[in-house]
Amino acid sequence: MDNEIKTKAKRLIRDTRVMTLAVSDKDIPWSSPVYFVFHNQMFYFFSNENSRHIQWAINQQVVSASIFHDSDKIDQIFGFQMSGRLEQVSQKVLHLTIVKAYVSKFNFLKKTFGPQIIDNRHFFLEKFKSKLYCFLPNKIFLSDNSKTSGKRSEIDIKQCC
Repeated sequence: MDNEIKTKAKRLIRDTRVMTLAVSDKDIPWSSPVYFVFHNQMFYFFSNENSRHIQWAINQQVVSASIFHDSDKIDQIFGFQMSGRLEQVSQKVLHLTIVKAYVSKFNFLKKTFGPQIIDNRHFFLEKFKSKLYCFLPNKIFLSDNSKTSGKRSEIDIKQCC
């Protein structure tokens, strides 16, 4: 992977705030946008355990997700299309690490709710009825409309981020 693509991929992960999860149940598709933070080649987000995307993901071996740079120009569309699985995060140490990264990325949370958002391990559950989940990608395709050919290629996330 060349340095320009690595730079764009890192920027995409750092600057993009919303990941779209896609699930299905009994041939009924569903997509859900979630705020995410990236850590150790995984995408973390908070969600209600009773939400459709969580309930339906429980019954699936594979779900999909995507993140894309938003642009008014078609040749600047750049992003990831991914397949993988969802897991609930229960490790206390990892939970704190992710909450700190999440609050750093979405700084409006700390401004709105104060330090309790980090100090209270159960804040997201108590305030939003949300638990911490992780999307673990097993295949990632990079889509880059700036290329004249080969606009979509499989990448190894460890090589770029």
